[in-house]
Amino acid sequence: MITIQPIAAKDRSQLLALVRKQKNFNAQEVEVAIEVIDDTLNPEKNDYQILIAKTGEDKVVGFICYGEIPMTDRRFDLYWVAVDPHLGRQGIGLLLLTQMETELTGQGSAKVYVDTSSTPGYDSARGFYEKNGYRVACVFPDFYRDGDDKVVYLKEL
Repeated sequence: MITIQPIAAKDRSQLLALVRKQKNFNAQEVEVAIEVIDDTLNPEKNDYQILIAKTGEDKVVGFICYGEIPMTDRRFDLYWVAVDPHLGRQGIGLLLLTQMETELTGQGSAKVYVDTSSTPGYDSARGFYEKNGYRVACVFPDFYRDGDDKVVYLKEL
């Protein structure tokens, strides 16, 4: 049984461990993810929202991080969807994505953008977004480094 809920301070250590398990996150991405987690837990900041997936044993097995894009009207960035590598392809990512989309559409129409890499390490992430109705909005060639394009996906809710 998987439940989806907002992040709580008691989940921080499990969430950090989950971030460090991600094979396609480089060291800089791990560092940024940790900063975002800590910002989300800070009551004075509200730039990000994180939903976590937990098992009945209270184990964090996935998370999704998103936030409203500053100076826009109902435009959101989806920053990360990550699932415990041992539990991949069991629908946990879809549960997280569906919950985020449900929460956003409950407030009215919205557009969700996702930035990702064009490298092979992100093939499954791009496939996940495409399978779930996200379409390529644009590509920035050699954005991250030579040969690593930035692919921006969009879904209108």
